[in-house]
Amino acid sequence: MSKHKKILQLLMLMFIISFMLFGCFERELKYTSGTYIGESEGYYSKLIVEVVVDDYNILSIEIIESEEPPILADIVFEKLPPKIIKKNGGDVDVVSGATYTSQALINAVNKALEEARRDNE
Repeated sequence: MSKHKKILQLLMLMFIISFMLFGCFERELKYTSGTYIGESEGYYSKLIVEVVVDDYNILSIEIIESEEPPILADIVFEKLPPKIIKKNGGDVDVVSGATYTSQALINAVNKALEEARRDNE
């Protein structure tokens, strides 16, 4: 057998073994699936969000109530929820120029996630 074939077989064997080992581990459940409500004080009003999660991820974030000025709220509500969903948590940067509204959204989502977390059971 040539040297290249041996190396290729060894690499394939290592790949199969690593796949089997890592494939055997179950992901730790992070949330209890469901819909959760969180609220926080914005600059001008109370902000209420609905957060939907499955056992592992945030699936959606919907703004239920807000009286923040549209000039601030529109950009925050457009930019932050996708970032929070992608990060699977509220550890994201605020929108420049809309710090209070951004922080209110992040805080409201975090409060909903506190209820959803498995370690609260």
